[in-house]
Amino acid sequence: MANYCMKIIGAGYSVPKRKVTSEELETMMDFEKFNIRRGMSKLLSGVNERGFAEDNEDSSDYAVRAGKMAIESSGLAPEDIDLLLFCSITSDFLEPATAMKIREDLGCCNANCYDLKNACNAFLTGVEIANMYIETGRAKNILICSGEILSRYLRMKYNDPHEIANANATFSLGDAGGAIVVTARECSDDKDRLKSIFRTSSEFWNDGILWGGGTHYAHQPEMAYFQNESRQMIKTNFAKASEFYAKAMKEFNINIDDVALFIPHQITKYLTLKTCEVLGLPIDRTVDIIGDHGNIGCSSIPLAIAKNIESGRIKLGSGQQIVIFGFGNGVSMALMSLYI
Repeated sequence: MANYCMKIIGAGYSVPKRKVTSEELETMMDFEKFNIRRGMSKLLSGVNERGFAEDNEDSSDYAVRAGKMAIESSGLAPEDIDLLLFCSITSDFLEPATAMKIREDLGCCNANCYDLKNACNAFLTGVEIANMYIETGRAKNILICSGEILSRYLRMKYNDPHEIANANATFSLGDAGGAIVVTARECSDDKDRLKSIFRTSSEFWNDGILWGGGTHYAHQPEMAYFQNESRQMIKTNFAKASEFYAKAMKEFNINIDDVALFIPHQITKYLTLKTCEVLGLPIDRTVDIIGDHGNIGCSSIPLAIAKNIESGRIKLGSGQQIVIFGFGNGVSMALMSLYI
């Protein structure tokens, strides 16, 4: 039996044409009515601007455009894809899987497909599942894609300044899509294998929750907005995640000097910088796209990969090591190490 490893052979992304600066967002939220100092949302999030989808666009549109770019860059044809995974917080509808529409739009006529949910960690969950398919020989070419329109769930109207203060963690939200194509290659060295570890801590599952769209509040529009995580919970979660990342890096024997690129999930600029400080990561080799894109949920990791391939910072087939730090509400934590 062949010994297979997963390799990335293509990547793509899609971003909205419409850009909304933090100052424009403050105007949309009517900050002046509450005498809130201009520039506060940028100060809290570190976001200069983020993309907002047009009213006639869906999450699948961003996944399709990113997926098309990823397939073309891989050198494969759509019919070569035998598994398609849609990994996002937002989706076009509840039934059927949004992956069905993406499969049809891309022409991946031979692909099995389904959706994956795991908050902002859904994309990395998709990568781990794709790796399982490849290592067991059940799939050869897999498209892992994401499309997020988080702006639809960002509350724009507030009745008092306390409500705004309690929503500051949502000010970084934006829209985008990202995708990668992975394929099965025979392993020549064990280091070629993807190394990944996930950890779940669910005791605070309802902190920072989005109730809308579920059975609990199926028909209450006022619940269709992201709730802010409490400040104490943000501190608790960051400390928990940092400890997890440090242990995982030690377990995987990751030498910081050998890593070409560190890719943390983009939540706020402060948390990215704090992660570098706590883990001793070099800022010049740590991806920071939050300023120009905002927090784009599951699309942040594939967009970061695709953008850095496009810029030449990393090159497919080079054997460079990248380390990815995942985090999702719930709480879900993940660390991945792979050679591209």
